[in-house]
Amino acid sequence: MPINPADGGFKGYHNYYHPDEFFRREVDQGAIYMRDGQRAAKVTESFINGLHLGVEEEVGANISNLLMYKCGQAWGEQDMKRFNQRMRQEFGGGKLDIWQMNKRFVFESWWWPLTIEGFGGWTLDLNFVKRGLTVVEIRNSAVAHSMKIVGKPVCHIYAGLFAGVFSFYERKERECIEVQCYSMGNDVCKFLIGDQKQVNAAEFWRQEGASATEILHNFDIG
Repeated sequence: MPINPADGGFKGYHNYYHPDEFFRREVDQGAIYMRDGQRAAKVTESFINGLHLGVEEEVGANISNLLMYKCGQAWGEQDMKRFNQRMRQEFGGGKLDIWQMNKRFVFESWWWPLTIEGFGGWTLDLNFVKRGLTVVEIRNSAVAHSMKIVGKPVCHIYAGLFAGVFSFYERKERECIEVQCYSMGNDVCKFLIGDQKQVNAAEFWRQEGASATEILHNFDIG
């Protein structure tokens, strides 16, 4: 049955079903490529942990967090440019861009390859869109699961990724904050995407000890 990207009739549909369909291994080159030709690398949780701790040791926690956020932001912006090209060819007949397709279809199609790549499963919550906010939950964050329980958010590269992705999609500057993290003892990591004022407010409430649920409630009644 054909998929119409302009409607919502795609529940359960994904572009890729199995890692072998998504990755191409060139044994002679010792290289791994993704379906769209991007070079990939397979790393362990120890590598991710060592990368974060090593950068933090070199530049300090605050600069390290900002650096990871900025890396994620640049990654998100570039990834969405490539993704828009792919979606135009696969679903848009070479003419339709992602802004002309169903929003949930677009983002589920975008995230599914990242699940295959090991970045975890996600839940996209659009219930706060009228408030100018988007909420994302990540289960099995590659970063958080490589860290110990440290009592603070650690998925700064994810936050930057969502900031870059939603800035591109919404065509205006968006920022992101992690308001709940596996490394804080939670089951899932939760991110809030909005404008600078909203993210600053969420950061203030989080620093004051508010839970993710309380922060969202503050926006809901604000």
